[in-house]
Formats: sequence, C-alpha cells, structure tokens
Amino acid sequence: MSKILYIFDAADLQSRLPIAYGAKKKGYNVTIGLIGGDKSLGDFKTINLPKPSGALNSLSLISAVRKATKHEKPNILHAVTLKYAFICGLSSLFLKHKKIYTMAGLGYLFYGTGIKAALLQMLLSPLLILVLRSRNTNLIFQNPDDMELMKTQGYVRKDHAFLVRGSGVDLEKFNTTPEPQNETPLVLMPTRLVHEKGIDIFIEAAKILKNKGINAKFQIAGGETTHNPKAISAAQMKTMIKDSPVQWLGRVEDMPALLVSANLIVYPSHYGEGIPRVLLESCAAGRAIITTDHPGCREAVAHNENGILVPIKNPQATADAIQILLNDENKRHSMGKNSRARAESEFDINLIVKKTLAVYNSCR
Repeated sequence: MSKILYIFDAADLQSRLPIAYGAKKKGYNVTIGLIGGDKSLGDFKTINLPKPSGALNSLSLISAVRKATKHEKPNILHAVTLKYAFICGLSSLFLKHKKIYTMAGLGYLFYGTGIKAALLQMLLSPLLILVLRSRNTNLIFQNPDDMELMKTQGYVRKDHAFLVRGSGVDLEKFNTTPEPQNETPLVLMPTRLVHEKGIDIFIEAAKILKNKGINAKFQIAGGETTHNPKAISAAQMKTMIKDSPVQWLGRVEDMPALLVSANLIVYPSHYGEGIPRVLLESCAAGRAIITTDHPGCREAVAHNENGILVPIKNPQATADAIQILLNDENKRHSMGKNSRARAESEFDINLIVKKTLAVYNSCR
C-alpha cells in the first residue's frame, strides 16, 4: 500500500482534509503532519508539528518534518503553499520519495512590490530553485499565470508542472438561496486583513459611491492574519474605515450564511493567490462578483458572465462596476446563477480531489 504524508497548516485544515479523505478512499495509507496542531485527527495518523514564526522556528520545523518523513517513509510527501513547499523541500533534500507541492498562490514573494520584496526574492531564489527543481519533485499550480511564471523563470521543470484550478469548494455547504430583497443592498468584501487584498480600494470605492448618493451598505468580513509583512492590524483597520460608510465585521465563523445575505461580492485583490477561496465560495453561494483582472481572480470570474473584472488598484473603476450592478437587479441575478453553475462545473471539491489524485499517478 502506497503511503502519503501530507503537510497541512492547522489553520487551513478543513479546506485541506477532502484530499486526504480522497486518498484514503483510493487505498493510500495516509498520515497528516499538522503544522501548529495540538490534537489527533480521528480518521488519520497525526503528527503535530511546530508553527514557524521566525528563522529559528523555521529551522525547527524543517528538522521536525525531516524526522517525521524519515520515520514514516512515505512514497509521496504532499505539502500545500509555497512557504511549506520551501520548508519541506529543504527537509527532504536527498530523500527518495516523491514530493508534490501545491502552489496555492505565489504570494508576497513573487507579487509583492518594493525593495523588500525584491531583496527577499533575490536572496531566496537560489534555494527555491534547489528545492523546486530537485529530484522527484512535482508542482501543482492553481492558475496558469503562476505556472507560466515559474516555468519561465526556471523554478520548475516544465514536465513536472500540473494545473489543478483552485482548492475546490464543498457545494453542499452552500444552498442556492436567491439574492435577498434588502431595502438597502449589501455589498460585501470577505477577506483576510492584508493590504494587497485591496481593502483600501474597497473603502475608497465605497466613499465614492456614498458621495454620489448611492443607496448601499458596505461591509468587510475578515480577521487579522499573521506571518505576512503586509498584514493589517485591528487598530490600522479601524483607522482605515473611519469616516467611511464601511463597517468591519471582524472574523466571521459562518461565512456561507454571510455570503448568501449579501447582494454583491467585491474583492479588488492584487495579491499573489492561486484562486482565492473567497471567490470560490462566492461562486458556490450564487452571487455576482466584482474582482480584479489579476492572476487567480480572473480564473473564478468570467467578465460580464458571472461578474465584472476591473483593473487592479483602481477605486473609480471598482465603484463604477458596483454602481452598474446595484442598478441592474436582473443582471446581478443572472450573474449569480452563472456563478453557481461555474462552481458546479469547475470548482466542486470532488472534482478537485479527483484531479489531484490523478497527479499522483502522473508525477515523475
């Protein structure tokens, strides 16, 4: 029986588990290495691993992953995110098992701007090339832009790259409730608090529309995040929304319920994402979406079909798109239906699991 060792972050466990269940159902012997975990998962052998919060902690995690790998002797090690691919790649150097890394976006390292991002990429590039092009290493990309970028820049062998669009969404968690008939329509931005998600763009767009007398309620739903150099603190967030029509809800536990309570979803991100989970969930909820013509985002939204694509970092274009859809209820409803259809045909978690398991058989 083939053995798989998954390396998942405990914070993302629920979205990662379907692939582990799919592998188990196919007959794989599954162990989960849970970064930042403090529990045992009843259906799987579990190894709790330290959460890195700095260079020394990263070294500790590299050591812990290597120890777990040598003990478990998996046929396949599968890690998710560029960060953990890097850590697992270093820990697995010179070990013979297959390595599969899902690039759930390229993040700040590749899409960040400024001297700090450029310096970081320059320093890490040689090590990234070492681990991502090493023997028995295969990469799964969630959008074609990221895959082409990494191929062009030499980070991956061209015949060791696979495309599986997104992490998938559990359609059963989202009913097809029609858009609510709110007297004041709700425009919602679900997001983690990171500058590149376009939070400032959403706030500025809301101000533009308020000054024009547009009747709408604007909300941002999402909690603070850590380990990101462009994270927004709670204090910063309160300052950003001051004197604006935007309400910050903080972290929301029942996101499916919140999404179906909204009339329109807006996500003006310019972050390096695979396919943003909030867009997959917004599609599953059957809502029209305004997002950016940016890698990952445009994989979830087809312009003028299930939403509108706008340029990055453009509050006026974002405000104009919001106004268009607020003023056209029929168009919103049609786009919402198209979003749900897109989720069912392209982003169903069962489809993503099937495609990922196919990679296991195809990888070199």
